[in-house]
Amino acid sequence: MTRVWVRCAVAALGLVAGCSKAKQPEKEPAPIVRADLPDPLTLDWRNLVFELGALGSVHAVDGHGVVGADGSLYVDPPALVDLDGDRHEEAVIPFVLDTGAPVYGAFVFTLRDGKPVQLGAIATTSKPGFTIDGASIRTTEGVVWRWDKATRSLARTP
Repeated sequence: MTRVWVRCAVAALGLVAGCSKAKQPEKEPAPIVRADLPDPLTLDWRNLVFELGALGSVHAVDGHGVVGADGSLYVDPPALVDLDGDRHEEAVIPFVLDTGAPVYGAFVFTLRDGKPVQLGAIATTSKPGFTIDGASIRTTEGVVWRWDKATRSLARTP
């Protein structure tokens, strides 16, 4: 008699388990997490090395770097924009370069393998001198910078 009861109980559990599996809603797939696209706010942008073309590279400490004998570079915290549409934001870092007459602009960086890569620099006539407009950067002069998918670079658009 006990064997019959055990068989019925096992059969009933199998039916219940089968029914409960059929009634459960499907789980949503887990979001894709790409290790090569970390959060851009995890980097201390005010303490980096910035490339200044003919002036060389400048290491900023707490937002300030020395350029040559008498010049200075001042950088502010970044604005964020997804230029290339990969759902990962690039950093647009306003700067003032003062080597006698101030030059205003913004460095544009992305992160690759967790390391900052400078995509370019934008010059403006004032500080901060730009606004984020969708997936582009617009200077106060009306110049628009976007990501060019063909060349995989930051490009000025007319």
